[in-house]
This record gives sequence, C-alpha cells and structure tokens, in this order.
Amino acid sequence: MIKAVLFDCFGVIFMDHFEKVYAHFGGDAEVETEFVHQALFEVSKGTKNWYDFVSERFGVTQQEWDGVNNEISGFNEELLIYIQKLRKKYKVGMLSNIGTEGLATFMDYHVLEEHFDIICESAKIGYAKPEAQAYEIAADMLEVRLDECVFTDDRTQYIEGAQGVGMHTILFKNTEQFINDLEHLLND
Repeated sequence: MIKAVLFDCFGVIFMDHFEKVYAHFGGDAEVETEFVHQALFEVSKGTKNWYDFVSERFGVTQQEWDGVNNEISGFNEELLIYIQKLRKKYKVGMLSNIGTEGLATFMDYHVLEEHFDIICESAKIGYAKPEAQAYEIAADMLEVRLDECVFTDDRTQYIEGAQGVGMHTILFKNTEQFINDLEHLLND
C-alpha cells in the first residue's frame, strides 16, 4: 500500500533551466556532461560549493548566476496545486540533490514548507541520489517503508537508484504525464 509520494525538486517542482543558464555563461552542458555531473554530485554531497564551481568555471559571481537563473526559472504551479490535493491522503516529501547553500538560495523556501511534509536536502544528510542512503533517509523522515513510497524524478539514474531500494517510481516528463501515471499507480 502506497502511503507517501516523494518528489525531486529541480526539473519537477522547480523548473530550473540549468542548461540554458550554463550556456548563457559560455558552457555546453551536453558536451561537458561528465564534468557537469561530477561537479553537481560533489556539490550535492556537500563537498564543494556551487558558487565556487561557477566562479572557477566561468569567472562569474553568485549574484550574476542567480540573476540569469531567476529570470528563466520558477515553481511548477500546476504540480503544487496537485500536491495540495495529495496531502489530504498521502504523506508528501521532497528529496533534492543540493549543495551546502541549500534550496533557500534558489527559491522561496516557504513555498516548499507549505507543500511538503519533509524536505530532504542531500548535503545536509551527506548522501546524494542515486546513493541508496539518500532514499532510505527520506523514507525514514516520512515514516514509511521504502515499498510504501512513490518517487519521481526527471533523471533516469535517480529513478534507477530509487528502484534499487524498492521504491515505486515514475520518470517525470511533464506534469500531465506524471499525474496520469501516479493516479494509475495509486488506483491499482
């Protein structure tokens, strides 16, 4: 029996456009995929600060990066409305790979607090998706077993990590697809 739904943040709840911001400053995230993934993993585990990475890579400040990012990013309002309905019957949480600067640096944290029972930030727990401990800690915070939780993310490797610990999963492509897939899963 499913008792909780666990969401990724970036690309699901908060529609960031990392690749566009990265390109704005002269990078090519597709060409530099391995480098970007490793850097983001280090940031997510809390071993490197994101803004140090940005400064080293592009010579830009936190304010410059955030200014461009804030112009093109924002909350997935349709999904937040749906989450409010879900909370009437299910526990709802967020598991995000994020560096030591935390989610509050990138968005209005109060919006997250209003919509989620728990917010699990990778650098604060010392584990990042797809490490098994990240999912296990989030499920513990929700007070559910792993097999009682549905996890959604827009990245396949994080979905595979959740499947590896026994969670139900939905690869997020868009809001309509996710809601349809989740409703189907919840009604089975």
